[in-house]
Amino acid sequence: MCRLFGLIANKEVDVKFSMLEASNNFKKQAKRNPDGWGIGWYVDGKAEIFKRGEDAFCSDKFDYKVKGVRSKIVIAHVRYASSGSSNSDINAHPFIYNNWIFAHNGTVNKDRICKFLKEPFDQNFTSEPIDSEIYFRFILQCIEEEADILTGIKKAVKEIIDDSKGANFILSDGEQLYCFRHGRDLFFLVRDPSCGPVYETSKETQMLIESKRIANEKAVIVATEKITSRENWKEIKENSLIICKENLEIQEEKI
Repeated sequence: MCRLFGLIANKEVDVKFSMLEASNNFKKQAKRNPDGWGIGWYVDGKAEIFKRGEDAFCSDKFDYKVKGVRSKIVIAHVRYASSGSSNSDINAHPFIYNNWIFAHNGTVNKDRICKFLKEPFDQNFTSEPIDSEIYFRFILQCIEEEADILTGIKKAVKEIIDDSKGANFILSDGEQLYCFRHGRDLFFLVRDPSCGPVYETSKETQMLIESKRIANEKAVIVATEKITSRENWKEIKENSLIICKENLEIQEEKI
């Protein structure tokens, strides 16, 4: 099943280590998820995405694009198709709408959610549309209706989780990262080198942490699988939303 990655940092950072170099790097995870890949980030506060309907593990474009991205917020995805055509650029994640970026892991009831959508959220889909983009649009519609992000997310997921086979997502408005777990694993890591060395990590991870300490870089990372083997990854509880704020504080909400 698809794999998710999200990062929010205190300054613009690159994601080469997590994507290409770590012991369980994101590219390695693509071996089991060959139906597309994508990465979303923000440039001067504006959402950008790049995606391809190909196997990231065999893609030089994946390496090239990853190496060029620097941002405070990054969302990435490798796809195992459960809705819509496989190996399709348009069906790859993440999806973008206005300044929102979204990626999903699982399968939701596309036909049922479609019945809830209203203008303009039921128009101009960028995929076939697949269930994930419909899920994304429904969340945004609920946010607009409630005039509040947290209340809108809660309303949306409560409506659909009992009729889904996995509703994990990572979502951002360019300011915060919203990460929800239902039906699939999801973990997070607070990487703060200023708290001192983490001696139980591997040599490669310790070198990374030292470089981050020197650059005064701090981040929260969210992923479907633990990307490193000996850092303090924590499991997000089932049916829980964590909100990673600009100051890297984490707020947990049970849904």
